[in-house]
Amino acid sequence: FMEFLRITVATLGFIAGTFLMMGMFFDHFDWKDICAALLFYLFAHTVWPSKKRGKRNSESSVVDTVELIVEFPIEAIIWFFRALGRFFRSLSGSKTEGVDLDIDF
Repeated sequence: FMEFLRITVATLGFIAGTFLMMGMFFDHFDWKDICAALLFYLFAHTVWPSKKRGKRNSESSVVDTVELIVEFPIEAIIWFFRALGRFFRSLSGSKTEGVDLDIDF
């Protein structure tokens, strides 16, 4: 029951964040909407019982698909910062010196 509740709450948080982002594209641009949407995405990523992180044992292809969708925004942000860190590290010329930006949840 608790796993179902976490999936439901995380999915609702993801939907709220998506509505805020889409409303921003169709209505008007507002930084508060972006910040709130990112917070909702972070909340959904945190609450979601991820199979990848070992918090979910049940087998369901539907839940696995929803997991990919819910975790995508945060995974994309993490990928962006890792790529940015690798770029700055390559500019410094060595792997041991320079700026180290690596976000890992």
